[in-house]
Amino acid sequence: MKTSFGLGKYRDLLFAIFLFVVLDLGILAFNFFASMELERDASRINSAGELRMLTQQITKSLLTLQAEQKAQMPTQTSMAQLNQGHAGFVRALSALKLSLGEDMAFAGSGEQLDALRLVLQKLEREWTPLGAVIEPVIAVTEPTVEDADMAVTKAVARNIRLMALCDDLAQGVEAAANFKTGRMRDIQLGAIVLALLNFVYIVFKFLRKLNASDAIADAARRETDDILQSVTEGLMLVRADGTVGGQLSASVGRLFMREVKPGMSFQDLLRAMLPAERAEEARSFLSLLLDSKVKPALLSQLDPLKEVQILPPQGSTQAGHFLTFQFTQVRDAGLIKELLVTVFDVTQKVQLQRDLVATQEAARSDVEDLINVLERDPALLHDFLLGAHGRLAELNQGMREVGHLPRDYRALVKQAALVVHGIKGEGSALSLSAVTRQAHRMEDVLAPLQKRTDLVGEDLIPVVFELSRLQEQVDRLQRVFGRVGKVVALSPVDDARQLSAMVDNLRDLSERVAQSQSKQVRLNTTLLEQTLPADVSQFLREALPQLVRNAVVHGIESPDERVRLGKSPVGELKLDIDRVDPQTIRVTVSDDGRGIDAPQVRERAAQFRAEAAGMTDSQVLGLIFDPQYSSATEVTEHAGRGVGLALVRQLAQAAGVKLRVLTRANRYTRFVLHFSVAA
Repeated sequence: MKTSFGLGKYRDLLFAIFLFVVLDLGILAFNFFASMELERDASRINSAGELRMLTQQITKSLLTLQAEQKAQMPTQTSMAQLNQGHAGFVRALSALKLSLGEDMAFAGSGEQLDALRLVLQKLEREWTPLGAVIEPVIAVTEPTVEDADMAVTKAVARNIRLMALCDDLAQGVEAAANFKTGRMRDIQLGAIVLALLNFVYIVFKFLRKLNASDAIADAARRETDDILQSVTEGLMLVRADGTVGGQLSASVGRLFMREVKPGMSFQDLLRAMLPAERAEEARSFLSLLLDSKVKPALLSQLDPLKEVQILPPQGSTQAGHFLTFQFTQVRDAGLIKELLVTVFDVTQKVQLQRDLVATQEAARSDVEDLINVLERDPALLHDFLLGAHGRLAELNQGMREVGHLPRDYRALVKQAALVVHGIKGEGSALSLSAVTRQAHRMEDVLAPLQKRTDLVGEDLIPVVFELSRLQEQVDRLQRVFGRVGKVVALSPVDDARQLSAMVDNLRDLSERVAQSQSKQVRLNTTLLEQTLPADVSQFLREALPQLVRNAVVHGIESPDERVRLGKSPVGELKLDIDRVDPQTIRVTVSDDGRGIDAPQVRERAAQFRAEAAGMTDSQVLGLIFDPQYSSATEVTEHAGRGVGLALVRQLAQAAGVKLRVLTRANRYTRFVLHFSVAA
């Protein structure tokens, strides 16, 4: 099987680099060879010069020996110099002859070689006779006078010729060395020029390849940037260490509603965008995604990041939207290198689903409301619809005429919360589910606004929208009642029947609230006074649903708790209406539940009223009517906003009704209303 290393497009560049390396190695080897030759040439020149010096030394030492013999002086010094000179000459001549014979073919031209050989031959011929007569002299310790004289005669006769030949030899060797040096210099220069040309070729070839690669990379980068800038989905890479990669689409910041930078922790981003519980689920899911042992197919059903709501940054006025995250594992050699994260905005899809559910609920509500119109007391329903329509119209007018200061907006929001909660309570008592649900949605919009002190006009836009939807529900019911109610409202309705219908509605309300709280309750009534003035009836229709709901949610215990306290598992509510005197009607709503714990009320109230800590128990009980107070731990359809009792107090103050609260721990709670009426 043929193996490709992907080097085909760099073949010529690699060959040029290989040639450059070969040239460099060649130059290095040649320099090494040249240095050795220069060393040899220097040795040859030294040897040639040494021959001339030794010739003079031999002649001088022979003359000195002759003079010492004639004067009968010691000859040891002259003999030593003669021995040294003779041995040195023989050694230098042999070395020079051997050196020239080995590699003088490289030393110069043919004429130079012939001239050197001729000079060397002449020098050897001149030296041979002289050396022959010197050998008997140096062979003994005390040579004879005749041997010394003969050697002196030969040396003097040949000294000049030997010196001349040595000079010619030295000059010839030097000329040959110069010729060789010039040739090596030319070769070096040529090799260096070739290496430089090759290097220039490599540089230009490399630059061309680099420019071509850069152009391709730039084009790819531009295309990638164009994709990342134009794609509507969020695209990003999450590294194995959990940080955001360097490439991400421009839409990521818009989808996340916050700035996203490479290197940021992806889990920190999710923690800032998601509710705490969902962020923890996402953290566990990501740890599984980055585990190479876990198969992706097993994780698709566990993905907690589908259609999740993104929380806007604190202080932002943007509305949160819904996103779906898709994760694709990027593997390298079986290990997870990165996660490709694709983010889709599914807000429209979720909204369509909710609209569909809302449409279905509305359709069901239409049927339910039609049945209620037929089943409920026409007078009560008629009064509720007229009252709700009037209160909503008044609230709508207040929206148009509100001032431009934050305190004006806060006062309007507070009043809207009371009005909507009252309509919700009456609608719930009449089992008008559509009105109740829409009122609850509007309360969800009003609740966060009640906690703010920096309200502006734009903050009321969602309130206006929800108000219009609530008005639409009330108007729709009015239209239904207008068509059906004409028939059922023809029969005359007396006060006793109307009061009985109101009690039945309260009984249904108490049972529905109890069922939602997993409790059991029974409403008993004692109606000693059944003829009520219209204003008293209107007050009771608005206030009693709040008191009954409050009693079931906050007063009546769960069946298990009641059994432990020695009570019946079924909680008892009582509604008593009697006349205290000709000018006073008394209405009492009581329960046999846990009562009101004054210390607990004081502790909760201290969170928004510092003076609560110094109040008496009777004074503290008055704080349960404060809109900021609620003993519920969570907001539900029936409790948790602190508005119900606040509405009762507002109604009582507006109608001049005296309101008292009596309670005893684990025994009862009573709300007593005194109405002043004409005799």
